[in-house]
Amino acid sequence: FARSMDNSSGPVLLPVLLLLLQNTSSPKAPTPPAGYEMAEPPPPGAGSSRNHSLLEYGLRPGEIAAAGVVWGVLWLISVLGNFLVCLVIHRSRRTQSTTNYFVVSMACADLVSSVGSAPFLLLQLSSGRWVLGSGVCRLVRYIQYLTPAVQIYVLFSIGVDRFYTIVYPLSFKVSRGKAKKMILASWLCGALFASPACFLYGSSSDHHCNFFLPSSWQGAAYSIIHLLVVFLIPSLLIIFFYQKVIKYIWRIGTDGMTVRRTTNIVPRTKVKTIKMFLMLNSIFLLSWLPFFIVQLWHPQETDYRKSSLLFLAITWISFSSSASKPTLYSIYNANFRRGMKETFCMSAMKCYRSNAYTITTSSRIAKKNHV
Repeated sequence: FARSMDNSSGPVLLPVLLLLLQNTSSPKAPTPPAGYEMAEPPPPGAGSSRNHSLLEYGLRPGEIAAAGVVWGVLWLISVLGNFLVCLVIHRSRRTQSTTNYFVVSMACADLVSSVGSAPFLLLQLSSGRWVLGSGVCRLVRYIQYLTPAVQIYVLFSIGVDRFYTIVYPLSFKVSRGKAKKMILASWLCGALFASPACFLYGSSSDHHCNFFLPSSWQGAAYSIIHLLVVFLIPSLLIIFFYQKVIKYIWRIGTDGMTVRRTTNIVPRTKVKTIKMFLMLNSIFLLSWLPFFIVQLWHPQETDYRKSSLLFLAITWISFSSSASKPTLYSIYNANFRRGMKETFCMSAMKCYRSNAYTITTSSRIAKKNHV
């Protein structure tokens, strides 16, 4: 090619040929025009928070909808039912007995759980992330541990009251003052034993409020101590007291049937109260047992879908205890049913005159005799 070039065109084409060869051998990136800036690629985890419910928890829309419906029904029954229990016992004199003080205390604990814990748990599972910060996470988990502790100590106090009222009625009597002190002690003990949850739980950097206790030695020690002090030991004591009461009221006949004793007859109203509290204790212990077991032997929170579904199931079971209590009261307690009628009559200003004597005069006598 160099030989074919003549002398006149050689000096002109040679620089052009060298420039072309240099550009083809080492190409460079094109220079952007003036005023244009290259956009940097987004970081790997920048957009993960938007689809956190799909990427982290993995709950399907149908599962979230079913959880919302079931949880909404339980929440509505719990809030309305327990509020009605407090209102009826407060407004109807016939229901203002020492035992019903304990009932109001449990209803208040259920209301605290329904208002301060359940909606936030449903929000976390439905949105797929925790958006309320570490402080609210600790508070919600604290209330979740506070509610069963307070209620089981109140149930233990009721067991002590029933035991001495029926088996040893002359040796010890739970007066209203003693009942208030026992309720205060139940709340203080429940608050004390639930306080470590404030330090063990928290919201992590990826917007997740832990479902279970951490796998450290602190979490394992607290779960064991909490199981023993808050659930196992009080449950055994409750079973012991009611076993004595049942043995005192009923006996096994010659044909193997359980019959009432003919001596030391217990009033029928007290027997119905014992049946109600037996059902109440059974439902409470069975519904909260999975919560305590899972907190002790819980899976690692690496598979968010598995851990969230397990947490949803045990929360459903435990929260159903709050919704079942008002139903048991209305089934087993005739005074509570009459108190509801009186409360609705007084609220609607109907049949008030016809029940005025019952509410103000005769109920005072019934209140003294009712336990």
